[in-house]
Amino acid sequence: MTRLRLFQNLRTALMLLVAAVVIALGVALWWANRTGLPETWRAMIEGELEKQGLHVRIERLSYQPLRGVVAEEIRVFSDPSRHHQVSRLERVVIDVDKSRLARGEVKVTRFELVDGRLDLPVDSEDPDSQMLEATHVNAVISMPGSRLLEIREASGVVEGIDITLSARMLGYRPTMGAPDANDPGGRNRMELLRRFLDSARDWNYGEQEKPRLNVVIDGDLSDRSTLHGRLKLTAPRVEKNGHVLEKISAEAEWNGTLLTVTSMKATDQRGTLDARLDFDMNGREGRFGVTSTLDATHLLQSWFAMPEISEVSFAGEQRLEGSGEFKLVDGGPPVIKLTGQASCKALLIKGVPFDSFESSFSWTGGGLYLRDMKIARRDGQATGKLLVQDRYVRLAVHTNLPIDVGRPFFVNHPFGLVLKDFGATERTREETELEFAFDLDNPRSWICTGHAKMDHGSYRGIPAVTAQTDFSLNHDELDFRNGSAEFDYRAYPMQQAHDGSKVGPVKVKRVRYDAETALVELVGVEGTIWPAPVLRMFAKDVADHLETYRFHQPPSLVANGVIDTKPKGRTDLHVVFKTDSPADYEFLGETLVLGAPSGEVRVQGNRVSVANLGFSAFGGPVKASLVSAPSRNGAGELTGEFSWTKLSFNEIAARYGFETQSGGRVTGRIEFSTLLNALDTMNGKGLVGLEDGELFSVPIFGPLSPLVAGILADKRAGFQKAGDAFCTFTIRDGVLRTNDFKTATPSMVFTGEAKIDLPKLMIDMTMRMNARGLLGIITLPLRPFYGLFQFHGEGPLKKPTWENVMFTSPPEDQKELLLSPPKATIIEEH
Repeated sequence: MTRLRLFQNLRTALMLLVAAVVIALGVALWWANRTGLPETWRAMIEGELEKQGLHVRIERLSYQPLRGVVAEEIRVFSDPSRHHQVSRLERVVIDVDKSRLARGEVKVTRFELVDGRLDLPVDSEDPDSQMLEATHVNAVISMPGSRLLEIREASGVVEGIDITLSARMLGYRPTMGAPDANDPGGRNRMELLRRFLDSARDWNYGEQEKPRLNVVIDGDLSDRSTLHGRLKLTAPRVEKNGHVLEKISAEAEWNGTLLTVTSMKATDQRGTLDARLDFDMNGREGRFGVTSTLDATHLLQSWFAMPEISEVSFAGEQRLEGSGEFKLVDGGPPVIKLTGQASCKALLIKGVPFDSFESSFSWTGGGLYLRDMKIARRDGQATGKLLVQDRYVRLAVHTNLPIDVGRPFFVNHPFGLVLKDFGATERTREETELEFAFDLDNPRSWICTGHAKMDHGSYRGIPAVTAQTDFSLNHDELDFRNGSAEFDYRAYPMQQAHDGSKVGPVKVKRVRYDAETALVELVGVEGTIWPAPVLRMFAKDVADHLETYRFHQPPSLVANGVIDTKPKGRTDLHVVFKTDSPADYEFLGETLVLGAPSGEVRVQGNRVSVANLGFSAFGGPVKASLVSAPSRNGAGELTGEFSWTKLSFNEIAARYGFETQSGGRVTGRIEFSTLLNALDTMNGKGLVGLEDGELFSVPIFGPLSPLVAGILADKRAGFQKAGDAFCTFTIRDGVLRTNDFKTATPSMVFTGEAKIDLPKLMIDMTMRMNARGLLGIITLPLRPFYGLFQFHGEGPLKKPTWENVMFTSPPEDQKELLLSPPKATIIEEH
């Protein structure tokens, strides 16, 4: 019994002792977790980690029975001096070697992070640099010894990207030197990572569609140039600024400082991307190649902030093949050099549709060079090359596209005003070779040179069968040289009225427009052309003046001078013309047909003068000079001088409505001035003479003259004709007056005065006759007026009424001729 009680007491004591120990241990653990493990433990663990190449500082160390030693607020440094922090961890479970711990030694064999957070500065040399934050970090880091470090299936989320990491690396040897020497590409790797993650911040994707990055690393941390890694990125769907890429995948590996992207693929609604890349992280430069049928323009604008190409849209397939080089620079975008080929279908530029575009290209330092460029439509194509450098554009192009295609490209641009003047039809064909250069920031800084040809087109409404010219154009000057054209006159009224030539060839040495002075200079315009249409292209008002000379056929023409495009009166144009065909001209209210006209026209301001004008009319030659100019009241005034020799009196009479068949030839001259189309304003003077005509016949035998003519069987026998006549005249306010009209037969003298109202074609005329011979004998009883007769005619010029009236005293300038007539002469027998 005593033994039994002793045994029970011992058992109770033992239980109490165990309970006390358990309670003591629990209190100790509670106290250790409450206050942290002793500083010596932290120092021992930090020292042990430093032996493995990890320079850390632990703020708090505790022990959890079910987990082990837990370190909190851990900061990791790049070197033993602990000046440069490289990362920060919230909480890490540390596993130590239990056998060594029993001997008082601390040997760390494993780290474990569970749903933790890791902060990592991009620049390990600058603790204040941008931090990369990794969340939901789970990792087991083993250090079994022999400087070996293993990381298995570590995972976390960095900037929204799921990252998994596996690594097997040898540890750090402090004797290997400074970090930069051990890892020359380390900083550049972090910079490359930073750029990638900065870009990834703008990516949008669903929670279930996060990009995934898998990283596998091995190598020796004591010589980081030996590090080797493999990376694999996948993303089901990523959107940035409205552009979606799908099925993104990339595989890469690095050896030392060389990163090689062996494959990069993606798709969008238009096509696919296949790219590859090599990057030297030490030199921060690399090479790449790409083949893409993606919507490249939208991708570059949305993902890489490339400036939008205004008023250009793509509706069809796009293809890009290229290779190039790039270099990372501090504080700016990469410097890229790229060459390749690009093509696209169904594009719209400034509202103009095109079927296709293709070109080789080169992009260097922000400069774009397109060569072997071709843009096509059903109605033509353009080929050439383009250079864009420092906001300056140069273009060389050969095209047969219609002018309508080019107009939208130069809206609100001075060159657009040039294109606007050209007209086209379905038959029009153009071919242009030009070099064009302009400054994107200065609309006045542009120049265009080249050669253009147009068939069946028009300029300012003037049609041409064909036309071509060299040109040099800029904001201040339009210069056309060595031009030639063949004008199309089929719709020209003069051609239709007279069945004239349907074409007119012309050559032009130079046509130059100066924008500052607003003057057009014409040099060496030569051709067989109607003058008005060609000048209508440059000066409508001048052309209107020349329309008054209506040539039946285009004359040979030479023009030189200056045309003022603004109403400043500076036009000075000289035109020499000549033709063997007739021309029509309005004179004194009637249309005259001028034969083989030639002359010189000079336009000075609003003044048009015609010098050395020569032509034939009414069967004889005419010389003239004319001047058309504004009058004081603003109406047009015509002044001139005509001289003519031996014109047919019958033809003149027929044109102006006289009823006469007197025949003969008229010689004379006239100087006049009149408002245009207003005969009642005409003033002038002149003289006129008739020869070999027959104004009238006078019976020299009185009443016996008809009997004599009958006996001799000659109706002219017994009659004398007045065949020559002469007078001077003046015109005032449209009324012609003469006071010295005179004519004579061998036996008689006639004088008279007349007044003719030219607008109304009315005449008022008095004629006096002094007769000799038998007619004088008949008048003997009428002394003192024997032989003197007087007649008066008035009425329409075409058919006046004549009557014998009482003789009145003639004017002083008629008396001597009338009252002292020549003596009668004997008529020779025939």
